[in-house]
Amino acid sequence: MSFDASPPTGPAATQRLRSAADLVAAIPYLLGFHPADSLVLISTRSAGQLGVEFTLRVDLPPPSAVADMAAELAEVVCAQRCEELLLVVVGGGSRVGRSPDRPLPRAELVAAVVEACAASGAVAWATIWVAELAADAPWRCYGACGCGGELPDPASSPVAAAAVVAGQVTYADRAELERVVAPGNPAALRRREALLNRRMEELCLAGKGFAAGPEELATLERWIDVAAVDRPQLGDEDVVRLCLALSDTMVRDAAFGFAFEATAAAAERLWSTLVSELPDPESAEAAMLLAHSALMRGDGALAGVALRRAQQAWPGHPLSAMVQAALQAGCGPDELRDWFIEGSQRATEELAARAKP
Repeated sequence: MSFDASPPTGPAATQRLRSAADLVAAIPYLLGFHPADSLVLISTRSAGQLGVEFTLRVDLPPPSAVADMAAELAEVVCAQRCEELLLVVVGGGSRVGRSPDRPLPRAELVAAVVEACAASGAVAWATIWVAELAADAPWRCYGACGCGGELPDPASSPVAAAAVVAGQVTYADRAELERVVAPGNPAALRRREALLNRRMEELCLAGKGFAAGPEELATLERWIDVAAVDRPQLGDEDVVRLCLALSDTMVRDAAFGFAFEATAAAAERLWSTLVSELPDPESAEAAMLLAHSALMRGDGALAGVALRRAQQAWPGHPLSAMVQAALQAGCGPDELRDWFIEGSQRATEELAARAKP
């Protein structure tokens, strides 16, 4: 099952909301984009007001896949150690759902997920349908109470305000988010792939392998300085050199350290550029760096699509697969942070040692 998840970090983690409707309105800012035709699970804590621990979104499944999806969601909920949930269906038949006299869309899905999650120890305290995540959109409760109303303006949510202050981008939809990691100009990518292949053949014919050192890491630093001013403009030779540099896992691992420095925003801009400008499978390393950068600042949506982009560019890419598995098993960014820091330090030391005569 492929899903979008937001870890319990970033602006959402510190906000308290007063009602289920307020929490539903905050969903775009919890996820990082405005979902449609989706099931959203929000793990909450109730200490006077609602606080968010974890947010997960999946596409609405066909009827034949409801049972399997419910079982998989229950596994994620168990791994995340969720205890109380708000379940929200967005869309899924809004013309039917708008009428208070007609059944709500996807009630069978909601019932199956509630039952499966309860068996895993997580109680759904509310289940809600909403036509769309927009001001004044109709919402209704799946419960016997039959409550409902009109949604508050999502842009006026306290979570929205916190996201703006934190500089978090909230995308119009998932397609817009995916375009951030989409491959660039096909002709340029083919040209660069051919140039990179020729360069590797030349090294092989000369009996030389490519061994990166501190100079390759310094090249990344120079491009990060460029990215601090504007999106880097890369020529073909620049792309080839960066591909070669990131092909050494020591350079890639050392580069994780940039996410913990003052250059973090510029480094993320460079990784975002490289995801589009590098040919596959080499772009997988840039996608992994982008996913790590987004994850460390609490942007679970961007981290998720970047991890999937790494797998698309390089099926079976070891590190992105491992991080995906860790996140699905309930590890949060804080639990991964020390591991990445330690790995970056070891890689930097190894690169320095290579330079010694």
